Amino acid sequence: MLDIQIQKQLAGFTLELDLRVQTGITVLFGPSGAGKSMTLGCIAGLVTPDAGRIVINGTVVFDAQAGVNLPPQQRRVGYVTQDYLLFPHLTVAQNIAYGLKGRSRREKQATVERMLKLMNLEGLEHRRPQELSGGQQQRVALARALVTEPRVLLLDEPFSALDGPIRARLRRDLMRIQRDFALPVLFVTHDLAEAYLLADRIAVVERGRILQVGTPEEVVYRPRNRRVAEVTGGTNFFTGQVVSHDPKGLVVRVGQVELITPPAPVQIGDQVELCIRAERIMLIRKDVPVGPRENEVRGRIVEELSDGLNHTLFFRLDDGQRLREGAYDLEIALPAYVYERLGVGRDKRWSASIKREAIHVLGRR
Repeated sequence: MLDIQIQKQLAGFTLELDLRVQTGITVLFGPSGAGKSMTLGCIAGLVTPDAGRIVINGTVVFDAQAGVNLPPQQRRVGYVTQDYLLFPHLTVAQNIAYGLKGRSRREKQATVERMLKLMNLEGLEHRRPQELSGGQQQRVALARALVTEPRVLLLDEPFSALDGPIRARLRRDLMRIQRDFALPVLFVTHDLAEAYLLADRIAVVERGRILQVGTPEEVVYRPRNRRVAEVTGGTNFFTGQVVSHDPKGLVVRVGQVELITPPAPVQIGDQVELCIRAERIMLIRKDVPVGPRENEVRGRIVEELSDGLNHTLFFRLDDGQRLREGAYDLEIALPAYVYERLGVGRDKRWSASIKREAIHVLGRR
């Protein structure tokens, strides 16, 4: 267990975090410059907070009021940065063994051999860092951090310099390692897909403050406010008026359309803000007869973008169904295989369905 309550004045804002990190992987997610790496530095003892308290497994490692500030070597924290910081003149085995001071030669050798096997580094023990791939260097850095049996593992964007396939393998390795060691892991990233994949909990951080903490699903699909929704990739935001209570939710008038939404603690007549994630809007297939769909709208694709794996469609609704003024009403995200299967490249007129569970009521305006 890691308890963090710290304040630190930074350029432009104050880092002010209150967070409890339990066994599992907690991701600090947010834009660059939000104070995420500074937080890790404070926990590791490399940076001194201006105020607050840090407790690791019941041991107070920092308390500004009590004058406690343990040096890094006494905190038993494993720390891996994006630069790895391996010693270039030492072999893989020597790098891993670096923190095993005070142990016998036999004990060091047995520990290193066990870690080489755990990290799939067998056969590389005599190589130096410059002779390794980026993924191998990363595994050596993880092994060196874990070999001292830390009470908490801190990872500062450790996969950012690696290519896609290597990152995918190392993410699987990290999840396995966390299960094997049963450690609290605090992982910093600004990559939402990485955060969603790895995290047991995500803490969304911006300008030194935690905006929301929750499971990946809670943070992404039930954001606390518009800023959390924006940081986690939300693009479709609307203001509407509650016109009635549906048996299973609300009826909200947005522009020229009435949308059925999930329930929310609001009253008829209230102005509310809605968020609809682009990937949860469905184009309705034309080759399969279907009845009326929930929140069905019609229009045409007026613009689109693609990164090769996914397509973002800018969808303008027909007159009389406009949700807002402007060139388009909705952003819709489709995987490439769905785009191709539906023939969206050839046909730009579509009906779309916005299921009520795809709409999140952010709250009153």
